[in-house]
Amino acid sequence: MKSYCELLTNAPASSFHILDPEKAIRLKGKTMVIPSPHDVARVINKIPSGETRNAADLRCQLADEANAETACPAAFSKYWKWIAAASDEVDPACRDFAAPWWRVLKDGKLNPSLPGGEEAQVARLRDEGVILEGRARK
Repeated sequence: MKSYCELLTNAPASSFHILDPEKAIRLKGKTMVIPSPHDVARVINKIPSGETRNAADLRCQLADEANAETACPAAFSKYWKWIAAASDEVDPACRDFAAPWWRVLKDGKLNPSLPGGEEAQVARLRDEGVILEGRARK
């Protein structure tokens, strides 16, 4: 199996799509950007220490930057998880994807599928002074 760093490095560049009517209804937009891992890392890196953002807000930011109505939720989630997993790899190429993945919440909640689960995310956020209220699981 490839390392997460290899997966990120070999992932496709971002792309812009006009959605078919059925997808447009489901994704609430006629146009969509599929972000690259670099795009995802870049928007995560803009989150200041001690703050969090919802994944949906970051997807909106990516869509706005690409002049699209939406950003692909599946690609964003996949690359977010890969970025988090690659943070433990020692490959120097992974530095391109270094990002504070723990500052991203999924619908205002912790993401148990990230490395170390909710506890690792909580620990990193607490180290930055973030106080989490109502740590409800999905």
